Amino acid sequence: MVADPGLPSEIARDLAPRLPEHLRRRIGRGIRWKVDTVTAPLVANEQVDVSDVAEIVGTHLEDGDWDIGVFLTDLPRRAEHNPVSTEVDSEHRIALISLPALGSRRLRRRVRQAVVGAVRQLTAQDEKPLDSLVGRPAPAEESNRERYVVPGLRGHVRLVLGMVRANRPWRLFTSLSRAMAGVFATAAVGFVNATTWQVATALGIPQLTLIAVLSTLALTAWIIIDHRLWERAGDLPGGHAPLYPYNLVTLLTIGLGVFFLYAALFVTLVAVSFLVVTPSVFGRIVHHAVGASDYLTLSWFVTSSSMIGGAFGTGLENAEEVRDAAYGQRHRRRQRQLTEARDRAR
Repeated sequence: MVADPGLPSEIARDLAPRLPEHLRRRIGRGIRWKVDTVTAPLVANEQVDVSDVAEIVGTHLEDGDWDIGVFLTDLPRRAEHNPVSTEVDSEHRIALISLPALGSRRLRRRVRQAVVGAVRQLTAQDEKPLDSLVGRPAPAEESNRERYVVPGLRGHVRLVLGMVRANRPWRLFTSLSRAMAGVFATAAVGFVNATTWQVATALGIPQLTLIAVLSTLALTAWIIIDHRLWERAGDLPGGHAPLYPYNLVTLLTIGLGVFFLYAALFVTLVAVSFLVVTPSVFGRIVHHAVGASDYLTLSWFVTSSSMIGGAFGTGLENAEEVRDAAYGQRHRRRQRQLTEARDRAR
């Protein structure tokens, strides 16, 4: 198995030790299976032909003695705008599996099913279509190739969710360390301000909700603009389909990263407020007896207002870590890596 860096490589390494047993059960016990994994950037073009993949990563397989090649990529692939989950080329004995088309839920199980199903096809052990979780057979230009797509709205929703899953937004949250420092510093200043206490307890649920939404959207937009993550038609390599999933996925990924930052700050402030702010002092400032709802309201308002402080820290973030949230940025970098690898091989 050859896998893209990141999530595909993690799944390949996790799957490899147990895959021989799954293959024995599904294909036959008379075959001895050995599974090796290689991490390499596979493709920089979502419309690349599956038979070209072996050539693209050929430098990584020159010393290997392999019978079947299965390639895992986090790059979305489409055929006539339908997401492609798996493509099997029996002549070259290789298969290409696109993780985004498999969706975001039970991803490792779906990858395992796709790999086993593809190997069954390549060993001529099964002439039936692959499992329905992988998709439906689609017409292929050549008789020795089979392509499986996930059509319709369900396929596009699964594709977008799978791309967000491959971006791993929870890791983006950890890479926003300087933004987190700005947020927590702003919260510390606002948290001990008596005026903040009065304003927070005077606001209703609709106003607090609106402030929370606007503050998270503002920080999300600032990160995208500051790091130039929004793709334009001329930015992506040739062969890519329309931009809608790329920019939508970037927006969702950054938005989830900011949400995780928001949630972490809110939980922290709730805990600190109950420990530090005494009811007598709090009540004297806001001129009424306080309860748990007042502490939650204060933490909510301070969290929302502190998101603005995070914008000052995002300009200091590691650009590569944040830009990984944009598919186009990540695959342009992989294109450069592939070009450098080919130049070294010459």
